[in-house]
Amino acid sequence: MAIEIVKETIELESVTLDADGNAFLQKRLNLAPGRVSELLQTDLFEDSFTGPDNLNVRMEVVVGPYPAIPTDMYFSETAFPNNYQNRYPSAGDDSVLFKANGIVGDLTPTTYNQFPSAQIAANQKMAFYSDHLYISFHIMGAPTQVIQNFAWSFMFTINSKKVPSLTHSIGVLAESHNAMCALVMSNGHMQSLATLRGNVFPMWRFGGIRPEHMITPIAANAYFLPINTRDAETMTTTPGIRQAVADARQMSAYDAAFGDRRPDWIRMHLNAGVVAGPVRDQWPPIKHADNGNVRML
Repeated sequence: MAIEIVKETIELESVTLDADGNAFLQKRLNLAPGRVSELLQTDLFEDSFTGPDNLNVRMEVVVGPYPAIPTDMYFSETAFPNNYQNRYPSAGDDSVLFKANGIVGDLTPTTYNQFPSAQIAANQKMAFYSDHLYISFHIMGAPTQVIQNFAWSFMFTINSKKVPSLTHSIGVLAESHNAMCALVMSNGHMQSLATLRGNVFPMWRFGGIRPEHMITPIAANAYFLPINTRDAETMTTTPGIRQAVADARQMSAYDAAFGDRRPDWIRMHLNAGVVAGPVRDQWPPIKHADNGNVRML
């Protein structure tokens, strides 16, 4: 295991946005081959105030094992010539190790958001197998807009160790597949108040089908009251079974009890003969003397 600190800069005298108001900047950092690396710490710093005056453009930066590919999703829906389109993948994507975005310009330091947060980015454990690390910038503004004096610095603390070639190859293959461009992501599921109440907690709060019954009052009495435990079990009939199934399939109001019909396998004190293990057929009856000794008949 070897911990190394990698420092890098991206500096340009001027950046000209394209006809759609976008500019994409990339820089590649080569690492030792055949290793698994952990990105322990990430830091970025704005070295200069980007101009000209009254500049107001959006920026996002992604650090990952492969170049960040622009998508067809919007960065912002504000009224602008291009609505700030073609943003990078979301920070939660597997191909993103670090991401930050914010507003650049107007002779003030950039106010940006970052993922992971500053606290976590100082002690993160993101691992990757690729032999390189990419810094990808995306600047969004007006078509053909010229931005001057663009300079940013980066510092990465990387912990790497050698791994078998097969493990390294599979890891690189997985990362390259994760880095493939997904033009539009839609992985959420819309819910309503009615579906949340009916699907998540359907029975005990808002009513629903009873999957089973609870313990019978007879069984509770058998535990708390001195009922003769040698009484015979009540035989179950076919109509009784059908009735129990019908009761279990009926809806119950959310503020109503589930009923007093419960399965007989929940018993606190079993009657004689219903015990764990094999039961001998025709077990001879016995009687106890006052001192507890068994009296033979």
